[in-house]
Amino acid sequence: MKNFLILTKEDTDRMRSFLEEIIQFLVDNGADGQYDVLKKEDASKQIDVPEWYDCILTVGGDGTMIRAAVRTIESGLPLIGINKGHLGYLCDLDENTYQDALKRLINDDFDLEERMLLEGRVVSADGTPVSDEIVAINDIVISSHNGLQVVHLSVDVNGEELTSFNGDGIIFATPTGSTAYNLSASGPIVDPQTSLILMTPLNAHVVGMRSIVLDDTAQVRAHVKRRNQEELNAVAAFDGTTAITLHDGDSLEVQRSTRTVKFIRLSRINFLDRIRSKLQR
Repeated sequence: MKNFLILTKEDTDRMRSFLEEIIQFLVDNGADGQYDVLKKEDASKQIDVPEWYDCILTVGGDGTMIRAAVRTIESGLPLIGINKGHLGYLCDLDENTYQDALKRLINDDFDLEERMLLEGRVVSADGTPVSDEIVAINDIVISSHNGLQVVHLSVDVNGEELTSFNGDGIIFATPTGSTAYNLSASGPIVDPQTSLILMTPLNAHVVGMRSIVLDDTAQVRAHVKRRNQEELNAVAAFDGTTAITLHDGDSLEVQRSTRTVKFIRLSRINFLDRIRSKLQR
């Protein structure tokens, strides 16, 4: 790897200084890099990545890496992250280790991990698409518009009714997203290289309602219903950024995406070691 596109969400003097330090290190070692800032208002837009780049290097936390991965998904380039945030399940590097890591990347000494994605769209009661297909690396979440009211949901899998309940919402997560919102909602942690769909209810008003693990071929549809006109509409959020409103009678369709995302791995630490070290902090 010789050409790196560096992406961050933070646009400060301190961050720019660090990015320039990274680029100078790359140049000194026979490589090159340019950086760009991921602006919140452009969250749904794909970045047109020139074909000469070999790698996406993110600087920030897991949120930065997720946003960068979604916005560069069409490039097919692998990603690796320097962690400057609070959580680092995805970001392998930090300010103390990135130089040795970049040397390995320049020398093509690394492994790739390919992860599955979800895709979803909102459709109206008559089946008319309300939104395009939107990919998610971590999760797709339905909740009430203001987060304070109960959502009334029924869920079908492969055309058959699975469950219906009232609650705060529902999470559809990838294995990668099992350690994100799904974990906070007491969902299971699964190996990120597996292929499956996690369905975790949010504070369901049903005794014994738990997460359900679905096959990655499952076609899932979650229907939203309102009991009265005073209730607000629900919202489907994709990786916590892009949000689509669901009106009464609308549905969210979720399935495995045909696309994947590639993460660069330098560490020999396995999944269980990584989880143990994160959860014990």
